[in-house]
Amino acid sequence: MDVENLASELISYQQDVIFTQNNQINLRKSFLNRFIAVKTGKIIDEGNSIDEIKDKLEKKGIDPGKTVIEFIPEEEALMIL
Repeated sequence: MDVENLASELISYQQDVIFTQNNQINLRKSFLNRFIAVKTGKIIDEGNSIDEIKDKLEKKGIDPGKTVIEFIPEEEALMIL
């Protein structure tokens, strides 16, 4: 994989992370206490566990390691590092 392609994938991944952060309220309405998989700004799958999501993605030929997988909790959590 060349540097240009890697940079493009990283930017796309970052945009998907931002998508999930910016849409938490709306995501809670449909996916409360579930895992979602996001790719190119779209929810491509959902499930009750991360393993379920990974299996579904692999069956579709999608690399879970290059896909944003997020748990949608009841309320926003604040992490202090």
